[in-house]
Amino acid sequence: MHFKNVVIIGKYQAENLTEQVLDLAKFLKEMGIKVYIDCGDFCSSNPAFSNCNIGKLPDWLEVLDLVIVVGGDGTLLSAARQIVSHDIPIIGVNQGRLGFMTDIAISDILTALGRIIQDGEYNIEERTLINGVVMRDNQIFHNALALNDIVIARGAIGSMIEFDLSIDGQFVLSQKADGVIFATPTGSTAYSLAAGGPILHPNSGVFSIVPICPQSMTNRPLVVNDSVKIEFNQIRENATQMHFDGQECVDLHAQDKVLLSKHGKTLKLIHPKDYNYYYTLRRKLDWSKRVS
Repeated sequence: MHFKNVVIIGKYQAENLTEQVLDLAKFLKEMGIKVYIDCGDFCSSNPAFSNCNIGKLPDWLEVLDLVIVVGGDGTLLSAARQIVSHDIPIIGVNQGRLGFMTDIAISDILTALGRIIQDGEYNIEERTLINGVVMRDNQIFHNALALNDIVIARGAIGSMIEFDLSIDGQFVLSQKADGVIFATPTGSTAYSLAAGGPILHPNSGVFSIVPICPQSMTNRPLVVNDSVKIEFNQIRENATQMHFDGQECVDLHAQDKVLLSKHGKTLKLIHPKDYNYYYTLRRKLDWSKRVS
């Protein structure tokens, strides 16, 4: 795979990021790569970027070969939803704290990217996204993707929501709860994990359905094949919101129907050759600490 057009996306509130991004851009240009920089309004007012191709990611989707995210997993989530339908691979660089997806350290960025881009030493991992469609009055009201999770939860009023859940046309349960999380394997180490859900390997081919503080203590997380069609029906009017990766939100009303399924395309996540998923789990979850 040849990378001729590359965009760098950064979390520009972070300290020293401007210098790091400009160093990366110079490094890529020296390899003959055309570099674009997505930094919102920050770039336009910063003279350091005056000689750069600046703009926003959607402006270049038709020409890009690679996206490099310098930031955290949240920055990568936002970019992933925009590029997945264009089959553009993505690399995640963390700014100090190892992320579940941003696994290249900022201190190693030039060395690691040299091996990936120049030497072709990398692996591509395909990550599943979940699609959520809100049906209202038999029409599509909202349609969006999530790489981590789709969460349906109580809103500002604070009382429990009440809903029915079906899978592939078969009724599963009626439930009152603070909400429910529909997580991909990527999202299984996010909100789902905090709510008591299982850790799913990225290549496991499943979704987890995790209740949030259910009224019945017998309700437990459910793992289903990611080929299924899930249907959520809100039974009664209550303040309810549907969140996509915690970055996009829509209000739900009584009798709304939500259809959830696997997105038709996968995210191409590039890792260095020595990437180890279990090492990431050990580091992030402190599994390597001895109990004394």
